[in-house]
Amino acid sequence: MSLPRRLMAAFVGTSGVAVAALVLAVRHHDRPLPVPEAHPARHVTLPAASPPADLSYSTMLTSQSAGAPEGVLVGGGRWSATRRPVQFAVLVRHPKGNLLFDTGLGCQHAEQFADNNWLHRQLFAYTMHAAVKTQLEAQGMADLPIKAIIPSHMHWDHIGGLPDFPATPVWAPPAERQQAEAGAPPAFLRSQFNGVTQWQDLRFEHGPVLGFDRSQDVFGDGSVILLPMPGHTAGQVGMLLSLPSGKRLLFTADTTWTLQGIEVPADRSWLLRRAVDLDHDEGANQRAIVHLHLLARRFPQIQMVPAHDEQVFATLPRFPAFAN
Repeated sequence: MSLPRRLMAAFVGTSGVAVAALVLAVRHHDRPLPVPEAHPARHVTLPAASPPADLSYSTMLTSQSAGAPEGVLVGGGRWSATRRPVQFAVLVRHPKGNLLFDTGLGCQHAEQFADNNWLHRQLFAYTMHAAVKTQLEAQGMADLPIKAIIPSHMHWDHIGGLPDFPATPVWAPPAERQQAEAGAPPAFLRSQFNGVTQWQDLRFEHGPVLGFDRSQDVFGDGSVILLPMPGHTAGQVGMLLSLPSGKRLLFTADTTWTLQGIEVPADRSWLLRRAVDLDHDEGANQRAIVHLHLLARRFPQIQMVPAHDEQVFATLPRFPAFAN
């Protein structure tokens, strides 16, 4: 065997060993999160809710990611299966005011995304569907009054539509705003929130709900309750939505990217978490995952809705359809 061939064989052999070692490391670390026997979520009760008869909600798909192996998105997931995470907004119609929970990507998505470097533009590539504003206009709802926009958190794929609603109040915890203002691409794109003129501090002024130590009952009737879920970011927010039909949904933001992460429970892949600075506080986020896991087991009637799970999204009403 010639020297070049021997060198190539040695390289392939060494690479094979490295790949095998990496696979073993991933399998070792991507185990279910431990679930303590004593946990407050095991003993909580459902909060009372009296939603008005004309409360309804819809989801508005704005874009979809190019795709990634499921094993990257959730520890223990299938590496042979490709998932395509979605970015969407939730429109809640209530007699006392309409809400947008997240905006997804907006009309200025291309200019905003250009703030990223070449590598990040490849890693976070997406296919645009339509901005919330565009979808409202197409249905003759351009003048729909919106009481507030509530970002689950201020990462780029959740607040791209803020500039499309310059006169609408934006509710966010102070810690979330501080992190965003100090942040940088690819997580935070300043062009998305620099123009907001009506910030309102979200301080969770009401009592515990579902084991979360504070809450914010938006309308005072239990129909829309905001919950602090920090970990992925400093001030991430979840939303418990109670419908007139009796159905309840818990929008869990980016605590996990897939429903499987809550059901197992499992964090995102160890490999991804080591390669990317993914969470503001990884330990806090993992505790939130376990909390949601226990809630899902205790209350199977609550539909858990992670912000990017395209399979869960497919089960929800899609604008212009609404459900109540």
